[in-house]
Amino acid sequence: MRKPSPKTTLKTAATFLAISVLASVLPASTKAAAPLWSAQEMLRSETVSVTMAPGESTEFSIVFKNTGQATWRRDDRRFVSAYTADPNYRNSAFTDNSWMSAEQPTRLEETEVRPGATGRFRFVLQAPLNPGQYRESFRLAAEDTAWIQGGQFTVNIEVSEDSGKPTAGYRAIKLMTSADSLSIRAGETENFRIAFKNIGQKIWKRNGNPTPQLMAQAGNAYSFRSGDWNGEVAAALKDEEIRPGQISFFDINLRAPSANGRYTASFSLSVNGEPMDGGTISVPIEVYGFSPTPPSYTTGSGSDSSGTVYEPELSASGPKGPNIRIGLFESAGSMTLRAEGPYTLIDGDHQPVVTLSGTTTATFDFATRKYTVTNGSYTYESHKHVHFRPVNPDTTIFEITSHEDRPVWDTTVNYNRFRGQIDFHFISATGKLWVVEDLPVEDYMRGLAETSNGSPLEYQKSLVTAARTYALFVKLIGGKHKAEYFDLDTTGNDQVYRGYTSELIRPQVVQAVEETRGKVVTYGGEIVVTPYFSRSDGRTRAWTEVWSSTPHPWLVSVPAPYDAGLDLWGHGVGMSANDAYGRAKHLGANWIDILKYYYTGAEIRSMY
Repeated sequence: MRKPSPKTTLKTAATFLAISVLASVLPASTKAAAPLWSAQEMLRSETVSVTMAPGESTEFSIVFKNTGQATWRRDDRRFVSAYTADPNYRNSAFTDNSWMSAEQPTRLEETEVRPGATGRFRFVLQAPLNPGQYRESFRLAAEDTAWIQGGQFTVNIEVSEDSGKPTAGYRAIKLMTSADSLSIRAGETENFRIAFKNIGQKIWKRNGNPTPQLMAQAGNAYSFRSGDWNGEVAAALKDEEIRPGQISFFDINLRAPSANGRYTASFSLSVNGEPMDGGTISVPIEVYGFSPTPPSYTTGSGSDSSGTVYEPELSASGPKGPNIRIGLFESAGSMTLRAEGPYTLIDGDHQPVVTLSGTTTATFDFATRKYTVTNGSYTYESHKHVHFRPVNPDTTIFEITSHEDRPVWDTTVNYNRFRGQIDFHFISATGKLWVVEDLPVEDYMRGLAETSNGSPLEYQKSLVTAARTYALFVKLIGGKHKAEYFDLDTTGNDQVYRGYTSELIRPQVVQAVEETRGKVVTYGGEIVVTPYFSRSDGRTRAWTEVWSSTPHPWLVSVPAPYDAGLDLWGHGVGMSANDAYGRAKHLGANWIDILKYYYTGAEIRSMY
């Protein structure tokens, strides 16, 4: 890297001296010429000081006005840049991998800055691991020409004690991948390898606390989950330790979903569940070879149409179906729950920590991103999200005593009891803290609150089957709320769900769920999207009328005579709840006939 030459600088100084001598013999009214290279500081991003945690990175920028006669340029042989100062050309303790060198952090951001105009200099500071007060000095230079007068500046930096930020001191850079893109046959599995270099200041340890892991990120990554993933963790660190400057390989097994198309699966090398700087990778994937031709089976009007289960993910999931994640509510920072039976605290690596009972409180500090769990005299702290899993999920029900969800028709009821696992999870991508329920689909179905307990049973069976199909369809495409790490929420935007309390209020809905267990709506052998709504104005709408020009042949407009003369409530696509209610009550239609009426050409099949 060329530097301003001391000889050139002295020569320039001599020229300035000659100009000043000449000026002394000119008339007093004659003004001295402006320096060729000079600057005046106008603005900086941090006006007082910068506070950083050890190993943390932050961006600093400063704006100077060109008060000289020469034009500043970014790319010619006399390009303008910033060098370290006091002393000149020293190696900075705050060097970042993005710097031009350890003594030259950045160059002019603009292509050209003429005299009188302003130019910006922007660079990243990466804090050393030793806490303390630092003064980092820099000065502007025209390369191989001169230092720029007035271009010196100092940044006061406080490196505080470790703030608890999960990724402080951890950085990575992707060196290579086994392929730029992948093409995988539907339902098959392929390995994908990534090499990351540790360019941070901390050692990556396989058995450390924390340990870097390659995690699936929001988007289509979850559609490619294979059986060897550990929850959100797609690949673990294989080496005992990776020191700064060393390379580690991560192998991900990707199982293609049963839907042809082009996807992008994103993953991030993460610490305590937080993405590491430079550790994100996105993989373009084409899925091909899926044929929607259904297997042969017999059917008849009003009879169950059970056929071969074609989704391995569903057939291997057991009699309650696969687990589904429900975003119950967003938390302001704390949650208190209790249960009659024992339950296990699970850490963010999905490992059991301790078995608890009675009342537990979980809190989250948004500043330090630390979770604290207390139960009596027991306390557990972590920078990773936490889970509470019942030892016996069939008999242990969680009551979230800190949560209020009371219906206006009876304020003595509180929808705050839930089956399955309860997760307390801060989502860094959205800045939200969520309470999430993780439970089998059939247990989820028992808590649906889409209808009253006294509606006709055949109508209820059609409604819960449409709802089950919709839930499994969403599950198979990777969820509706991928950025939040759950599949569905509890509102009418997804499906109205009220948990275990709803089971107690609506026992006939529970009966409808049990009598249709595992049954879904299919078209051409595939599970399909099955929207439903409150009521129409006499006819349902086709998919192409509301959402897309791409036809869904099972979603076409059909008459809804029990809605005649009413106003449309909802989107109008699929099954009208009011019209289906009328068919069950007044025509005696059974649930399979009802579903086949609204979902044209569909069949009802068992998925598990």
